[in-house]
Amino acid sequence: MSSITKTIRLSGKAGENIENAVRTVLARAASTISDIQRFEIVKVGGEVDPSGAPTVFTVTLDITFGIKDSVEHG
Repeated sequence: MSSITKTIRLSGKAGENIENAVRTVLARAASTISDIQRFEIVKVGGEVDPSGAPTVFTVTLDITFGIKDSVEHG
């Protein structure tokens, strides 16, 4: 585990539930970011249909990952 980390904020959505929205954001982040160590839910929201039933769940996450140690060339 790296001793230096960076945190970025990402948002995403899913139609099933909040957990799937979180999984969607983390899976997409993991496709381009290595060494993801933790996440924090910053905001939860969504959309509803005319009857008031939720149709889309949105989440905003702070995602923290390790920064690679620099490599000395010599």
